[in-house]
Amino acid sequence: FLRLTSCLRKTNTAVYIQLRTGHAPLNKHLHRIKKSATPHCLQCEDNQIETVHHYLFDCTRYDRERHILGQKLGHNALSTYHLLSNKSAQQALFGYIDSTKRLHATFGDI
Repeated sequence: FLRLTSCLRKTNTAVYIQLRTGHAPLNKHLHRIKKSATPHCLQCEDNQIETVHHYLFDCTRYDRERHILGQKLGHNALSTYHLLSNKSAQQALFGYIDSTKRLHATFGDI
């Protein structure tokens, strides 16, 4: 894990750890700690629980950003393991996170 995070800024390391552990400031986690009224995604109309998986792969609000991620990483953009365990995916992943602005309120620019 240190190999993956040793070159990252503190903010990026925090985002990375929270995505890997499921403690990112998305509604499923925020609802569990009573910081959100609902665990559902408010970004799309799919009435899905806003999990890390939903945010990275399913939320229709971020289809354009996800398409760009796919152009950069190919089929690896469809793998949670690759996105969160491969140093070569970090720049594209952080680009996706920054472009969605979903975590901006907590982390600012990524």
